[in-house]
Amino acid sequence: MIFSEQNSNGVSPLTTGQTSKCRFSVNREEICYLQWIIEAYDGMASMRTVNPKTGEIEISIAPGCREEILSLINHLKEEGIIHVRDKKTD
Repeated sequence: MIFSEQNSNGVSPLTTGQTSKCRFSVNREEICYLQWIIEAYDGMASMRTVNPKTGEIEISIAPGCREEILSLINHLKEEGIIHVRDKKTD
């Protein structure tokens, strides 16, 4: 599901207290809804669309919030609310 996890310095966030970034590919129709859900968790994460045509998004997660946000995304996926796809490679 996650195809990239790194902080702004390219270091794994698992051992640092820095903001981590995760990239996903979702169905285009779900981008707005997912952004609304993510940003409703005020201060925990923000989302931006990397490529609206392919549904590629990036979620920036605040320090200490990684597990909660990834759990939320997994829950939305399991419930069929969003459909997460891996990034396609050329």
